[in-house]
Amino acid sequence: MNINLTPEQEQIVNDELKSGHFRSAEEVIATALVALRKKERLSLATDSNGDHDDAVREMLNFVEKNRTPLQGISVKQLIREGHRL
Repeated sequence: MNINLTPEQEQIVNDELKSGHFRSAEEVIATALVALRKKERLSLATDSNGDHDDAVREMLNFVEKNRTPLQGISVKQLIREGHRL
């Protein structure tokens, strides 16, 4: 496979080679692709928790906005109760 790099991308590769972090342009690209794959997997894992995080934020905002005393009830319990409805 042949690829064309923009001048900026080529500069990044050259900078990495000059720094001594990598021995070849292929190694720079391979490392970048591995980082991309890890980022995608992390993003997918985060997205699956994103709904939970959003629910917690929503509940905390509701409690703060409406000055609702929790009186020993956790936000987690409130969320569980909300899911039952």
